[in-house]
Amino acid sequence: APQVANPLDCYLYINNNVRAANAQTLREIGKNTAAAMLWSGAFARLPRSAARAGFADHRFYNYQGKLVGESYHLGFDLASVRNAEVPAANSGRVVFTGELGIYGNLVVIDHGLGLMSLYSHLSDIQVKVGDVVQKGQTIAHTGSTGLAFGDHLHFGIRGGRCGV
Repeated sequence: APQVANPLDCYLYINNNVRAANAQTLREIGKNTAAAMLWSGAFARLPRSAARAGFADHRFYNYQGKLVGESYHLGFDLASVRNAEVPAANSGRVVFTGELGIYGNLVVIDHGLGLMSLYSHLSDIQVKVGDVVQKGQTIAHTGSTGLAFGDHLHFGIRGGRCGV
């Protein structure tokens, strides 16, 4: 990342450059999905959690009274207790683990047929790429890595190569 002189430049770099690069990485991950359905039944949500942000929330960012940016939230922010266990929402194969910009520590699970689940802002990751996971299996713990303000899970579902 380049050196930035002030908070506005830092924000603009993150919201424009880092966010776009992260989106491209997720599209690339989405290209490689199992040809068979790996999940069964309904997808589970983080137990004992409350939604703090919804899918497609339109966010506006102001600096010194002026609109300087906006974005759409492509998932749900779910808050529970600090460092809560994060279970796999359904069965599948882990296709990404690691740090990814605004998402911080991230796990992506392929459920087959182009369907993937995304878990971010994690304090730790307990699975590795290639692992086959079962619905309810602990894969990580909630955290505040990446562009997060407070411990929570950002949970997303991707269909094809975009958030749904």
